Amino acid sequence: MCGIAGAAGKNSEALIKDMLESIKHRGPDGCGTCSLGDITLGNVLLKITGDRTQPLNNGSALTYNGEIYNFHEIAEKLHLKTDSDSEVLFKLIESTGAEAAIRELDGDYAFAYAKDGGILLARDTVGVKPLYYGGTGNMFSFASEKKSLLSIGISEISTLKPGYVLSYRGGRLIEKKVTGFITGERINDENTASKALFNAIERAVKKRSYSPCALAFSGGLDSSLLAALCHEAELYSVGMAGSHDIRQTKKAADFLGSNNKLHLHELTVEEVESALPDVMRAVESSDPLKVSIAMPLFFASKDAHNDGVRVMLSGQGADELFAGYKRYESMEPGELESALRNDLDNIAANNLERDDAVTMANAVELRVPYLDKEVAELALRILPELKIHKGIRKYILRLAAARLLPEELTWKEKKAAQYSSGVYSALEKLAKKNGYSGNRFLGRYLEDLRGIGNKDNLLV
Repeated sequence: MCGIAGAAGKNSEALIKDMLESIKHRGPDGCGTCSLGDITLGNVLLKITGDRTQPLNNGSALTYNGEIYNFHEIAEKLHLKTDSDSEVLFKLIESTGAEAAIRELDGDYAFAYAKDGGILLARDTVGVKPLYYGGTGNMFSFASEKKSLLSIGISEISTLKPGYVLSYRGGRLIEKKVTGFITGERINDENTASKALFNAIERAVKKRSYSPCALAFSGGLDSSLLAALCHEAELYSVGMAGSHDIRQTKKAADFLGSNNKLHLHELTVEEVESALPDVMRAVESSDPLKVSIAMPLFFASKDAHNDGVRVMLSGQGADELFAGYKRYESMEPGELESALRNDLDNIAANNLERDDAVTMANAVELRVPYLDKEVAELALRILPELKIHKGIRKYILRLAAARLLPEELTWKEKKAAQYSSGVYSALEKLAKKNGYSGNRFLGRYLEDLRGIGNKDNLLV
């Protein structure tokens, strides 16, 4: 896991220093650059898989952020002995070309590959790892976070779409979709679906497990299933004192027999107020909903980092795949299926980029087992009638989880994260305490606070 950046054009070497400085929080273990003519690639390194420094170069160059879970199998095929997934990715691209290489990857990634005066950017199918780009005049740049581009004066910033590659050469950009979800035979039998789903989620968790490993734990269905499948994970729960999440995580940990692994952080209003500049700086937004959802994950990853943990699992994606939100309840099957697919296609922009930014602010890599490609493709094959059944949301996921979880956790109803943690209410109290009232009072409070931070160079 890393932060990556790059530029093509005059002064690219000088620009890259400022770009990497702005995202150094993503990589406390090293910083490297590589120039090929007018192209410079950069990397800040968070060591998780292997010790290979980046960018890799051999006439061409690669800077890479992510995890390739099948890199051992690819390395064997390439007759390559290494513990570095970045080295395997580089060799695979050199051997087959970038597009063919991407089709062999099982993982979450964003990378840039430079050769012969051109740059190719790529992003994984779901969009777990972010990648942004932009340019001014004859200069083109990309980075893992928008603030890196803003640091060199680029204000018009685009996001590379999940499953796409973008090639840059001589001022010309070409974008192309190269990977997506494969659809197969529909599954309409709940026993078949629940068994296949449980096995797929179990494999997804196993490939993402790490030692030491943390889990963002709310005590609900999604995180409880992950906790039961990843026994070694330490459970990090964050919420306002007395909130639903704090009460629920205590109960859930007890049901799971994991009280000794539970790390509770009961937030005070003062802590929330103090963390607001850092959270808004990380997610690059003052949107109240985005900030209130990001806040607990910010503290959970910060606590994990302080405990020496670099990898955290999250239940992100389960609601979009299996119909967890209340708004899905009134939909007919066809409408529900379209809504779920739309939400999956947009989960990177709506959720994943926020979650990546807020955890990487604390140098913690977030892994999302429910968004494993096998799990997602299986979910797309399951009929919508098995996702909401007799008014029960996430019905098929609950049946799968029932193979391992006690009934009290399997059928527990979900509450929205921003409300169950109590953070949204705490933000409203802070706004009112600071004299804000009327329409959009919370939004105006956060906008003004972020504006002050920008002036003080605290926020980007």
